[in-house]
Amino acid sequence: MEYLQVFDDDKNMLYEKIARSNKHDLESGKNFMIVLLFIENSEGKFLMQKTSKAKGSVIATTGGHVTYGDDGITTVLKEAKEELDLDLSKEEVKYISTVKYPGIFCEVYYTKKDVDLDKVILQESEVESVMWASTKDIEKFIEEETFRKSNIEPFNMIINKTN
Repeated sequence: MEYLQVFDDDKNMLYEKIARSNKHDLESGKNFMIVLLFIENSEGKFLMQKTSKAKGSVIATTGGHVTYGDDGITTVLKEAKEELDLDLSKEEVKYISTVKYPGIFCEVYYTKKDVDLDKVILQESEVESVMWASTKDIEKFIEEETFRKSNIEPFNMIINKTN
């Protein structure tokens, strides 16, 4: 069973965990955290994933839940490795901001990196395929409602902070 780290409303890590399957049962004033990583290449395109059928078959960026004992940056590095077999260092990844949803913190990270998609090894239980997508492509995915809704506000943050 996977356990998630619990945070208070000020994003302080508590000495508490909750089973991932019970994450929406957190009492008021307690939150879990997810992280998103936007990878932009030298052509200004973003590495996007088509999630597996089990994960909704949507277009999304790399990300995941912060497990018990971990923080955002540790989770971002883990998720890049697990989902795409990318080895990133803390120095390569920049924290952008946090989006607050009811009961959820979403830390948003960014890195500029040219990744050879032919060398990416996908975590097939979560990722069906990967692609480079321009800002216009992503705007089209949003319009078509094929882009993960929880990634829209963080994506707009990235565009505003990096341009």
